[in-house]
Amino acid sequence: DMMLFFAAAARRVGIARTTAAPAWAATRRWFASNKHKKFVKFAKGYRGRANRCFRIAVQRVEKAWQHAYRSRKMKKRDMRSLWITRINAATRTFGVPYNRFIAGLNTASIDLNRKVLADLAVTEPYSFRSVLEVARAKDPYLAALKRKAHQ
Repeated sequence: DMMLFFAAAARRVGIARTTAAPAWAATRRWFASNKHKKFVKFAKGYRGRANRCFRIAVQRVEKAWQHAYRSRKMKKRDMRSLWITRINAATRTFGVPYNRFIAGLNTASIDLNRKVLADLAVTEPYSFRSVLEVARAKDPYLAALKRKAHQ
């Protein structure tokens, strides 16, 4: 009781406490505070309370990370699909379907990936045509079609 009286009197007079706070008290919430600040910083630009409130910011940021993870995989799928579409369009201009072209490349032991083939088809059409002719010569189905067309 007496301690409370003296503490109240000291506050009224403006006398500061003479005993310093323990060392651990200054750094007790450092980790939590920094974690909160970090998540709210990650959520900058989000709508509503998601850019201010820690709990909502955590939910939104983690969902954004899920979308980013999934989209990194989807990006690879989409690019491969685009390359196949470009190769197919280029091979069909010369009367060869995509699947026969790839089969011809495999039998000819030509190890060009679809990214390189699509780039060749777009930027170097003459080089692409020479690759196509090699694949056409090595694929038995396409060779038979060519012989049949000449007869």
